[in-house]
Amino acid sequence: MNAEISNNVLIFDLEGQLDFETTLQFKTRCHELMKVRNTSRMVFNMEKLKFVGSSGINHFIKILKEFNSKNKEKPKLCQLSSEFERLFKAYQTSRNPFEIY
Repeated sequence: MNAEISNNVLIFDLEGQLDFETTLQFKTRCHELMKVRNTSRMVFNMEKLKFVGSSGINHFIKILKEFNSKNKEKPKLCQLSSEFERLFKAYQTSRNPFEIY
């Protein structure tokens, strides 16, 4: 994961594979950066992201749902493959939909 800040928005470029262990690291790193940068606005660029196993995707979606429900600004997801877009739409709720671009 690479992270940068632009106009008070944390932009995360996700690359490689996510499994159960890496999603825990991802969550910790996101929280650290949000505190240091004092922002709740996030964009996740998922263009180069690949998932391995159902435990990785399930945990990753739970983390995004947590951000989605706790922050004023909903995290934005961009550059999703068609497979990932279908997964995220299946897991979202009407009260806390994912913002997919």
